[in-house]
This record gives sequence, C-alpha cells and structure tokens, in this order.
Amino acid sequence: MKLRNGSPEEAGISEQRIAALDAFADRMFAENITPAQAYVAARKGVIVAHRAVGKLTPEADSPPLDVNALFPLCSITKIFTAAAIMILVENGLIGLNRPVADYIPEFQGEGKDAVRVHHLLTHTSGIRPEDLWEYKRKVAAEAVIPPCEENENPEIHREIYLGCGVPLARKPGEVMAYLGFGYELLGDIVRRISGLSYPEFMKRNLFEPLGMKDTFYNVPHSERYRIVRRSPEDACAGWLENDSCIESESAGGGLYSTAMDVAIFAQMFLNQGEYDGKRILSPVSVREMTRNHIPGVASEYRDEYFPEAYWGYGWSINGTKKDGGDLFSPEAYSHWGAAGVFVAVDPVCDVVSVYFTVERDLQKPFKNMYTDHFNNVLLAAIEKL
Repeated sequence: MKLRNGSPEEAGISEQRIAALDAFADRMFAENITPAQAYVAARKGVIVAHRAVGKLTPEADSPPLDVNALFPLCSITKIFTAAAIMILVENGLIGLNRPVADYIPEFQGEGKDAVRVHHLLTHTSGIRPEDLWEYKRKVAAEAVIPPCEENENPEIHREIYLGCGVPLARKPGEVMAYLGFGYELLGDIVRRISGLSYPEFMKRNLFEPLGMKDTFYNVPHSERYRIVRRSPEDACAGWLENDSCIESESAGGGLYSTAMDVAIFAQMFLNQGEYDGKRILSPVSVREMTRNHIPGVASEYRDEYFPEAYWGYGWSINGTKKDGGDLFSPEAYSHWGAAGVFVAVDPVCDVVSVYFTVERDLQKPFKNMYTDHFNNVLLAAIEKL
C-alpha cells in the first residue's frame, strides 16, 4: 500500500473532525504556542491531512511554511538506524544477541562483554548518560585519536573513540537509560559491517528504495533554504541553528526531513515492511522491532518515572504510557525528537501520524507541544474501527 490522497470518508474518518484537526493547528500558531507546524495524518493508506502552518523563519518577512520544509528529526533518527541494523540481521551479517565488542573491539571494560547489540537498541546497556559525559571529559585532554577510516565521519569517530571505555553503572538489561551514544555505536556497526559510510548505507537501503527524496544527513547547501529556522528564544535554537547540526551524520540524531517522507517510512512499518512494491524489512523484523523487549524494566526520563519502560528495537512501545496521545492503542509505537517532532504508528487503528513543530520551551519536555492534543483529535475522528 502506497500513501495516496483521498477523502476522509474513504478512510473511515469524520470530515468534520479532520476540519477540527486543521483548526487546532491554526490555533496553535495564532496563540503563538509554536511558530511552525507540518503534519501528515493517514488511515488505511489514505492521506486525510497534509498541511503546513506558520513561518519558515522568525523574521517578519519570512515566507510562509510549506509542506516541503525540512525539520531536524533529532532522535527520530534512531528508528532509521534500528531499521538499518535489522537489514544487516536479515542478511546474516550481525546477530542481536552477540556482544557489541564482536563488532567494535574497542568497546572494552569490566562487564562490557555482556552488552549485546539488542541492549543498545533498547537503551539497556547499563551505561548512564551522565557517566559517559564525565568520562569523555576526563579522557579527552590526553587522548590520542587514531586516524579514522575512509568511510568514517571524523567527528563521530572521535566521539566513539572517547566513549568506548566508559564503565557500566548497571548490569545490561536491568534499567532503561535513554542513551544517544548507543545509537552512535549502532551506526558504526552499520559502517564497519557493510563497508559503506553510514549515510551511504541509509541512502541505498532505505531512502532511495522508499522514494524519500527529501531526507538528508549533512543537508546539501542547495536544500538548506528549506530548513525551518528558530528564533533565539525557541528551544534548542543555539544548537539546531549551528552548521555542525545541519552537517551532522549522527546515527542518533542527524537527519533532516519532511513530514511526508517520515510518513512514508512509518507507513512501510504499517505495511509490514513493504512500500510501493519494494520490500525493505521482513514482516518478522517489523514484528520484533515493534514489540516490548524489556518487560519489567523501569526507566526515568527527566521529570517522569515509568515502572514499565516499554521499548522495542528503536521504537517506543505505547503500552500503558499514553505517549504522545491518550487514545492510542497499547500496540501503537512512536518516537519523539528534541525540539518538537513526533511520529506514531497505530496498527490497531491503521493510522500513521507525523506532527512536526518548533518547541518553545524545554522546561516541560514534550508536554508543551500539545502533540497529545493533536493525536487525540486525529484518533477521535475515526468513525469505524
């Protein structure tokens, strides 16, 4: 099934309630909650909403935002990296239950032979982010970084080299601690095993087959005019406005894309790994990526505690978390990205939802974006399950 334009009625969606969804987005902009939004909502493969609301830049003479605007995906990048890992698994090139050190020998330290690839995918490696930052700070002054390989990004090479020796805080699998470094390691596994640079592997195996022509690492200069720009007071402005972010090849957060391209990727999962006649993943891999692999494992994230973290391979599994919307089924899966982006798939409701915003305030992480309101309106528009 390929995403196509159609009427809400074809998708079993209330036309009146979809109009309410658009009205919600208009209100978000009019009340200055966010200066820019782009979204795609689809059910049964039918696009019922595809709009952009707001301004491309903070300047008074900014052009209006359009649906081709590029947003930083930030951590949504991780689900793409997880898919790349599963492609290698399907081709018999790596094993999820094998030690990370089998593929990255520098990943050494007490107890680290027990850290498996699946621990990186589920953020249960036993490494705490705060320990990683402190460890890299201590070793950076005296570290002699060896030359990187031809297919390797120098900046990421340095970060991996500095971080590989970080000690474990817990045994692998005991606690979920969200860790971007784990996905940098996964991206490096993709590079080492495939022989391609990480961005090139992603382009050949995901973006080109799916027709995702608007998805980039290291956004080409010719396309940078489309990037949504933040004002200094917006969340993450100093970071996301920096060329080092726009030029990033990070496996944990380097992608820029449009709402439609991300919807295509999400629909591929809803299609059990296929899109527009092209098989990307096996249905078995889709099943494994989108089920909870850490039952009984708790997590803390900023100001929230989750007795059940519910995580798959790359994807956050909804379970009882009501993540990004109160009406998603427990089987729904999703992922946030810093500064205002969200994607979700609900196989029970047959829905794909992509909602990109510019977040104004990170003091209330994800709670001031009103993504839950957006998805509640969308899911309530379903007239027949």
